[in-house]
Amino acid sequence: MYHVTPQQVEALQAISAYRALSTSMLAMYIGIDPSTASRNLAGLERAGYVMRKKAKNDARQTEVYLTPRGTRIILRFEEGFSKKLHMVFAQFSGEEQQQILQSLEHLVEILRPRDERASIG
Repeated sequence: MYHVTPQQVEALQAISAYRALSTSMLAMYIGIDPSTASRNLAGLERAGYVMRKKAKNDARQTEVYLTPRGTRIILRFEEGFSKKLHMVFAQFSGEEQQQILQSLEHLVEILRPRDERASIG
């Protein structure tokens, strides 16, 4: 199995969430330089986790997609993370769990873009 770095996992997760991304958009979403994103994608492409295709609306642009193998590895990482999170969370009392959830919901609300908050509330 190919070794995947934390930054590459983050890239795979972003591609999974958006279905297709250009290298520059991926770099912006995960907060790295486009050249670093390109190097990460090259490794992921060699491992068979992503593929590049010409953009449908602009043949000059290239978009990156997950391959079936990339989708499988993301699911494996997410399952592993979910199991670890449940193990950690189980060590808190019910009241503590409720407080953590409320704090996380508040954090998500704070981080949500202002225009999105206005349309929801």
